[in-house]
Amino acid sequence: MNGTVRMQLSLLWRMLVALTVLTVVSILIAGTAILVGGFLSWLGLLVATFVLGILLLPVSGDAYGLLSAVLANPLPIVVATGTVSLPVLYYWPVREEIRQFRAELGESGAPASETDPDVAAMTRRLAQQTAIPEPDVYVADRRRPESYAVGGRLDGTIIVTTGLVNRLSAAELEAVIAHELSHLVNGDSRIMDLVLTPLLVAEHIGSDEPPTRRLLLSQPLAYVAYFVLWALLTATTTVQQLCCQFGIAVLSRGREFAADRAGAELTGSPSDLASALETLDDGRERPGEDKRTWAKSASALDILPRETPAGSWDLFRTHPSTDERIARLEGLVLEQVSDGRDGSRRH
Repeated sequence: MNGTVRMQLSLLWRMLVALTVLTVVSILIAGTAILVGGFLSWLGLLVATFVLGILLLPVSGDAYGLLSAVLANPLPIVVATGTVSLPVLYYWPVREEIRQFRAELGESGAPASETDPDVAAMTRRLAQQTAIPEPDVYVADRRRPESYAVGGRLDGTIIVTTGLVNRLSAAELEAVIAHELSHLVNGDSRIMDLVLTPLLVAEHIGSDEPPTRRLLLSQPLAYVAYFVLWALLTATTTVQQLCCQFGIAVLSRGREFAADRAGAELTGSPSDLASALETLDDGRERPGEDKRTWAKSASALDILPRETPAGSWDLFRTHPSTDERIARLEGLVLEQVSDGRDGSRRH
């Protein structure tokens, strides 16, 4: 069994595991969102019915009938109102969050054709060797070296930073762009866009702050109710986020290997990509230096993750170790040499 077949089987297995985990977690997240939205709607309906009952009491002795119905059958009301309110409370806010996420990556800036024609020309030349249209390319003005591919095969976007362009040689930069282009060709970027969505929803649900001491002093019962709800949501969404991160990590690690191989074959030079990875790995900043709120989610899309603290679980690593990636690229060089190719550059 050759390396390509083994990689395809590994990718298939990883995808099945990741998508199974993410499907189950997505259902649980949707259920949590429905229950939270439904409970809030039911609580509002309960208060409104109570107030309406007081106002109508002089007119009708049966004014509390509706209140009794609301109290007697809460679950159907919670599920119905939660389902109806789901788009308003979560879909549109999360969709806007994803738009802002992509904008902050650099997609909202000026295209590379205006800011860095060499990068645009390099991407165009590589894209002509693939079966997809030339993607949009942006160069984001950030010191930290980063590269991302977002979108699908037909509407893809590649984002690199000025830190990346300044740090790498032309050959290394071309290798990194070929890697990101391979993500688009393989459909990885669209898949990662989809699997990041439940993670962002879980983060959105669990983003509320705990109740304040002022609420405790002024309304003790409201404080207790708020605190219990906050604690339950925080615990639930934390577990859901961990499950999402596990699914994303399982899927992402395999697809990085595939993009490394495809990108190296696209340029004909595995050694250039290995050199770029080594250069970027040596120059990575420590975790405490990156203060951006979206950096954690973006890490799964970058060519290298934010530096992983010592002792962290491998289960949640979104990328294979750089040493392992370089070793596989060096093995690809040996394959090319044995096939009569030089393994350095395509002329």
